[in-house]
Amino acid sequence: MRVLVLIPAFNEAESLPAVIAELRGTLPTVDILVVDDGSTDATPAVLAPLGVRWVRLSQRLGTGAAVRTGLRYANARGYDVVVRIDGDGQHPAHEIQRVLGPILDGSADAVLGSRYAKSAAATPPGLRRVSHRLLGALLSVLTGRAVTDPRSGLWVFGPHALRLLVEHHPSGYPEPELVLFLSRNHLRFTEVAVRMRERFAGRTSLTPQRTGAALVRLLLLLVVVPLRAAVGTK
Repeated sequence: MRVLVLIPAFNEAESLPAVIAELRGTLPTVDILVVDDGSTDATPAVLAPLGVRWVRLSQRLGTGAAVRTGLRYANARGYDVVVRIDGDGQHPAHEIQRVLGPILDGSADAVLGSRYAKSAAATPPGLRRVSHRLLGALLSVLTGRAVTDPRSGLWVFGPHALRLLVEHHPSGYPEPELVLFLSRNHLRFTEVAVRMRERFAGRTSLTPQRTGAALVRLLLLLVVVPLRAAVGTK
């Protein structure tokens, strides 16, 4: 299978060189694509010397739109599997092989790397953890499967998921809606326990205010998304 590592990035100039170096040291044969989501820092300047494939969006469209851009790139160029990681260094490259496992053995169409699964304890502060717990509980009820880390940025999409999400990957802050969408369209989805770490540099864009606003939006989506299936998937 041809594997592409997709990194959506907004203002990650300080982190990307280390992220790319770690990926190349751990997975030297995989291709890497960075989708620059209209960064306002030096991200465009650092990409060319890194020798990776990259696409720059003319304005910030959000993580979901950046991921969809990367999925379209992968589909058009014949990749079978896409690994999505964040550009801040939170996802150790050696964990990717673990998350790839269910795709490679044919037991899943999409895999989420969970920092909260039994063997991967992690506790972000305050409002973030409360919102993660609430969303995870609601998603678990709606999908009928355990969802412990609804905001994780570590995903792997196999061929079936890739074909579907090229046109239907959610925009904005996409992860919880993505879980619902995969379930509604009967794709085999699973979580794999992984360890995550603090970002290499910079600050998360999810301030308490933005986290709260995102949570309200996502609670509304919990009503809408279970009613929606992709055209032609039934």
